[in-house]
Amino acid sequence: MVARIEKLVQGGSGFTRLETGESLFVQGALSGELVAYEIDQVKKGYINAHTTKVLEPSKDRVDPPCPYYGICGGCDLQHLASERQAEAKLNLVLDNLSRIGSVSSGSLNIEPTVGGPFWAYRSRVRFHVDLASNDIGFLAKKSNTLVPIRSCPILVDALNEVLARKNAILEVARKTRFSQKSSKTPYVEINAFAGDKKISFGDEAVLATVDGHGFWVSANVFFQGNRYLLGQMGQFVQSYCLGNEVMDLYSGVGTFSSFLSQKGRKIVSVERDRLCLSLAKRNIPDVEFFTDSVEQWGKSKKRVVDTVVVDPPRTGLEDSVPAQIAKWKPARIIYISCNSVTLSRDLQRFSEQGYTASVLKVFDLYPQTFHQEVAVVLDRKEL
Repeated sequence: MVARIEKLVQGGSGFTRLETGESLFVQGALSGELVAYEIDQVKKGYINAHTTKVLEPSKDRVDPPCPYYGICGGCDLQHLASERQAEAKLNLVLDNLSRIGSVSSGSLNIEPTVGGPFWAYRSRVRFHVDLASNDIGFLAKKSNTLVPIRSCPILVDALNEVLARKNAILEVARKTRFSQKSSKTPYVEINAFAGDKKISFGDEAVLATVDGHGFWVSANVFFQGNRYLLGQMGQFVQSYCLGNEVMDLYSGVGTFSSFLSQKGRKIVSVERDRLCLSLAKRNIPDVEFFTDSVEQWGKSKKRVVDTVVVDPPRTGLEDSVPAQIAKWKPARIIYISCNSVTLSRDLQRFSEQGYTASVLKVFDLYPQTFHQEVAVVLDRKEL
């Protein structure tokens, strides 16, 4: 079977529409390519497949340098030239915003996409350990099969060094295997984060410096895996913040609160994860902290606020949150998203509450994968 690919979509697959009207998603295909494919899964209205041969390759296709690519489930886009990935991700985001969020590119001030190192950038990782064989690696694509690896080209050197030695990871795995929650795989999962001078396994806090801001972080809390671009994200949020009363929702260890507090603003930080919040209090002690889910906290609080910053998980905002935020009548909302599908859905909800998206910036924090971070500025409509 053969298909001409129209575009790249969420997940890094190539997309086209068949004559039958079904959507076809082909793993390993690029925009404009003619590919032969095999079907992996047939669902109502769409088909998942993988490329078996590229008949007419894109000029942007390259040979993946990683020997595990195509087997390991970590990377999706090593076959696309690194310098073209940021553009592809911007197009993917704009397509989702238009199709799902009814936000046209013509209505936005689209700032240039920012990219960082293409390789050796990732300081946060989850290793999977098979204690029966002492193998360490990642899971295969769409599988619970372990792919043992010796090194990973997107990891920072410190993590590759500890992976090569193996002993530290195996020791942690042996200590924690009985305390881990039930897993879908037989492997022990070990989170690791490379700080400035030390690697954290689990809850141990290490110092990570971003543009002069020191953050205490552990491997078991969320912190962006690419520190090279995180400072630029912080400066973006800082530059678009209005007024002195600021709310930082889903605040994690206080990354954006740290940048926002530079100008003497009054910051309210809301984060449900207690470990995150304990670290945030070390990072920025002059902030008012609340330990609660944003959804529950928002139901009980009435605030006067100038700017609200939201950085939710991949699932986006809970259903009630956009309306709750709108009740506080902030002049501006800054939305940081790692999933442009749920972002687009939430922008539609904010539009119903009287907010319009005005500025868009894509940060290519995760080259060689389809993942990206998206920042959108929303302003309250004048009535």
